[in-house]
Amino acid sequence: MRLGIDFDNTLAGYDSLFLALARERGLLPPAAPGGKKAVRDAVRRLPDGERQWMGLQAAAYGARMAEAEPLPGALAFLRACRARGIAFFIVSHKTRHAAADPGGVDLHQASLAWMTAQGFFAADAIGLTPAQVFFEPTRADKCRRIEALGCSHFIDDLEEVFRDPAFPAGVQALLLTQGQHHAPGPFTPYADWRALHDALLPAR
Repeated sequence: MRLGIDFDNTLAGYDSLFLALARERGLLPPAAPGGKKAVRDAVRRLPDGERQWMGLQAAAYGARMAEAEPLPGALAFLRACRARGIAFFIVSHKTRHAAADPGGVDLHQASLAWMTAQGFFAADAIGLTPAQVFFEPTRADKCRRIEALGCSHFIDDLEEVFRDPAFPAGVQALLLTQGQHHAPGPFTPYADWRALHDALLPAR
């Protein structure tokens, strides 16, 4: 197995952060519930909602990135991959700056700082190196990187990646659904990291 993994909303989770940002900016009432998708849908319905949503994304993936949380089970899965000697890479579709904040926070550096704080590069934790992390400016570039790395499997939360014509044939497409319903597609859905762990790294 040679594994590729998406980053945003696959390893790093933003549900609580997006909700907090929307409340802070008065876009949602203080008691409003919801994760990222619910916040996105609610904010987009507001006047000038698309611009407001882009501003939330710029903050969450940039200046407030440190407040993101690993999705449950994600770090345990990476540690298990390391323990079994499985090569893995992070391949993210991420520009260097947010469209709503051109020239502002370096999103690549914010992501790397978050990974550092979570032990991604620690020799006694996940043991990844920055050379195993790739940020690609377009989805097509992301697909080409997956192919160039020779990945046998790729994990992502966006089915659009697997439907892209550039996604390499022969790579097993594993969709992390987080409980969301998806129509059948060119991927195998998994509800969470525990399900992925059991499928890819069964107990010996």
